[in-house]
Amino acid sequence: MWSKANPGVKEAAAERGTAVHYGMEQYLKGNKTPEIPEDYGDFWSGMPPILDQFEEVLWAESPVLDKFDFTIGADDVARVWGCDDQGRSWAGAPDIIGVVGNKLTLADLKTSVKPYSRKWPKDLEKGSPEWRDLLGGHMKFKKCLLQLAAYDLAITQTLGMTVQQAAILVSTPVRTQVFKISRNYLNVTHEKWYKLVDEYYKQIEEYGEHDADLI
Repeated sequence: MWSKANPGVKEAAAERGTAVHYGMEQYLKGNKTPEIPEDYGDFWSGMPPILDQFEEVLWAESPVLDKFDFTIGADDVARVWGCDDQGRSWAGAPDIIGVVGNKLTLADLKTSVKPYSRKWPKDLEKGSPEWRDLLGGHMKFKKCLLQLAAYDLAITQTLGMTVQQAAILVSTPVRTQVFKISRNYLNVTHEKWYKLVDEYYKQIEEYGEHDADLI
């Protein structure tokens, strides 16, 4: 519904995200001057100092280490996969796995025209433009946390290692944000992810699979 009411916005965001993710991958794999389209220069400008904090890179969109090449599918996309104790599975493609401050770190990169927010905007006037912006940023932050929890579980099951911390990197035209996520916070978020998996598979069982655009 939102996409239909805002034609072209989703496609533009996807194009921007692809460009910045490409720059990130190239930078972490050794190309310190990746080609970034001029239109996305503001989104990229704050990224290099953040990426320079990675002392070692194991994964940047795809494995850096040959031993993880088994994760690359027939479509050339590298994924990790996990399942719950009932064998209900999921899969996804992490952005970054590397070492920061001697800690194995999982990081997810997002691009956004407006900042993310760790906190609910309770101190702002409800309904104000500032409140709406931070509410949207908070909801995106919470959604990304669930994504990190899913990757975290899948990395352990697929690659046989456990990250020690995580981070959400948000590239905006004004600044680059870094949200650090502790190991304990990831553990807590696992249960929320498992509930989503349970909910998803119950809906599939009850209603079957369908393409919502065809209804």
